[in-house]
This record gives sequence, structure tokens and C-alpha cells, in this order.
Amino acid sequence: MEKRTINFCLIILWLLSGTMLQAQKMHMVKGYCGIYYYSIEDLLRQKQAELDFISFQPGQTVASIGAQCGHWEAAFAAVTDSIHFYLEDIDTTYFNSRQVSFAWHYYDSIRGKPITSRYTMITGTTASTMLPAGMFDKIFIINSFHEFTEKEKMLADIRLRLKPGGILYIDESVPRKSGQKHGVCKMPMLTPDEMKTLLEANGFTFLQALDINFRVNRTYRKIYAFRISW
Repeated sequence: MEKRTINFCLIILWLLSGTMLQAQKMHMVKGYCGIYYYSIEDLLRQKQAELDFISFQPGQTVASIGAQCGHWEAAFAAVTDSIHFYLEDIDTTYFNSRQVSFAWHYYDSIRGKPITSRYTMITGTTASTMLPAGMFDKIFIINSFHEFTEKEKMLADIRLRLKPGGILYIDESVPRKSGQKHGVCKMPMLTPDEMKTLLEANGFTFLQALDINFRVNRTYRKIYAFRISW
């Protein structure tokens, strides 16, 4: 994944559509990166299908690779209990304790009771997450996989970090055709078939996927779930 300046591809696309942003009940906060739900009710209304698909369980250890602002992980922390999140990124421009602490405290303030899920921050490299080995029930890559410059090395690294039976979730925008570049960050995206082929060639088995549809008959995002196969 390349060093980024302000490369929030999915966030910017949301912001480019004011009606979509308004419908999702989200806003930006001056001085901090990311977008935030106004209330827990808004969060659950938008994210419930994803939460059901992921099925967090108390006591799990979860990593997010390419966490950057930490705002999606903080949102998950607001509606889970007793999860230990490991947040990883290579670019400390936005991935820093001030930003992540803000995201956590923001959701703590609207949750109505203290967040019981905690986080640890780790700075990785383009070829290694630097996460503890064999520790994770779930690993997320949210809107970052298309930016990885060393995908095969990263997938090999991720295999070392998952527990037996652990699941890798990759949340990505879906291109209309092979080779299409992301509209904002200009990095090539993978079609669903390309995603599955790449992961299967690197030791993962496809389990299932959740389609995120913002328009009728148009899958805008897809969350893929994979398990280690060898």
C-alpha cells in the first residue's frame, strides 16, 4: 500500500454525493479525518447488515489493516463489547494517536455508556503488517486492498496473523469492468472474479460475500469473507 496524503477514496466518493451523505446521517469534524454518524441509531440503520455479516463476538481479537483515521473501527467499537482492535497502517500522516483517540471518544460520547472495546496501534510496512502472529479471529481490510503494492506478500503475512479458523474480510468498491481505476485515487480495482482468483492463489478459500447496494441493481461495494485453505 503506497504512502498516502489524503487518500480516502471511499470517503471522498461519499462526500461528492451530498444527498447520499445526508441520507446516511454522517458528517465531518473540523481538524480530524473521516466521516462520523450523528447517532448510534444512524450507525445501526446503515451498518446493521454488515454487523450481522461480520458477527463480532465478545472477547475476540480483531485487526484492521489500512485503518488510517480509525473512524470505521471506532464505529464498530461503539456497537460491540469487549473486542480488542489492532489498528494498522503505514502512513502516520493521519494514522496517529490524536486522530484515533478522537474517533474512539467521539463514539464513546454518543453511545450513552463507555465503550468496552479497546485498541492497539501498529505501524506496518508495504510487505508486512507487523501484527502479532496467530492471534486474530478476524482481520479487516477496508477500502485499502486495491492500494497494496505487494499484495502477495501481504496475503502471506496475513495468513500468519490469523488464528486457525480466523476470517479475512476485504471491503472494496466493485468496478464495472476489469482494469477500471478508482475514480479518486486512480488505483486499479479488482472485479469479484479477480479478487477470488488472487486470494485462492495465495492460500485462501472464499466463504461468502455481502453486496452493498446504493442503487438498484448496482453493487457499489462488496465485503468478501475468506478463510485460510493451506
